[in-house]
Amino acid sequence: MEGYRKFVKEFGCCVCGKKQVDAHHLDSVGMGNKRKSMIEDYSCVPLCRQHHQEWHQIGDLSFSGKYSINLWKICYQLNKNWRKSEGA
Repeated sequence: MEGYRKFVKEFGCCVCGKKQVDAHHLDSVGMGNKRKSMIEDYSCVPLCRQHHQEWHQIGDLSFSGKYSINLWKICYQLNKNWRKSEGA
């Protein structure tokens, strides 16, 4: 999983293109052992700190509408590219 998060962080922010990003989880990661779930780790996209915080403040629908962006579609493309890079 750490390899996938590192892969995601190689891309710029989905909104503004800034290079320093967080791996934002589209599925909630929760606390404790739940944070180690494979499914949730593969649902992350690169967002800079500003946009990551904004997403948490206004929620997915408002964020997607404001920036005309589909983070799930980006997530799908990242997963597809990750599998190719891993030789799957």
